[in-house]
Amino acid sequence: MTLHENAGAAVATEEPAGAAGPEPVAAEPAPDLGARLTELAVAVAELQQEVRAADERSAARESMIERLHEDNQKLRAGERRLLLMPVLTDLQRLRNDLLRQAGAVGNGLDAGEVAGLLGSYAQSLELTLERGGVAPIRPAAGDAFDPARHRPDGVLPAPRPEDHDRIAAVLSDGYLDTTSGRALTPATVRVHRWTEPVTAPLEKEDHV
Repeated sequence: MTLHENAGAAVATEEPAGAAGPEPVAAEPAPDLGARLTELAVAVAELQQEVRAADERSAARESMIERLHEDNQKLRAGERRLLLMPVLTDLQRLRNDLLRQAGAVGNGLDAGEVAGLLGSYAQSLELTLERGGVAPIRPAAGDAFDPARHRPDGVLPAPRPEDHDRIAAVLSDGYLDTTSGRALTPATVRVHRWTEPVTAPLEKEDHV
């Protein structure tokens, strides 16, 4: 080997002065899998606890709503019974009167006496209805027909034009709400209808 070759090899293998090699990379610490699992388990437990608390609150609300509904139903039932008590008392009295009269009726009771007895019971029932805010509607023949209080059940020809749309016959009374003034049950009536009579045209005489 020549001197020149030895000098080139020395230059090739000799590193520059002051040049530093690559710094070693520090290895990242391995994650602590056990700690992560512990954190995850704690988070799941907290979530489950919140869900259970929400379910308990929901169940408590449902129970309170049901209890309030039951109390409201009982209150309404008590109010209805309180309002109906006078009517129920009158009906009890009327039932006792009917039973007592049924036991005292003899075989010799005529039609007039039966009609009077039934009429007295009808009057008792009328008083009971008035206690509850209901009054009879008693139309009469000749009254003007009122569609708000009367229900037509047939039409009869009117004998005169002024009888048109007037009551011809009363089939049954109706009942009125005394508080609102509206008919609960219209009276059933028959109504007059006037129709102009048709006259035959006069025949012309033949002139011969």
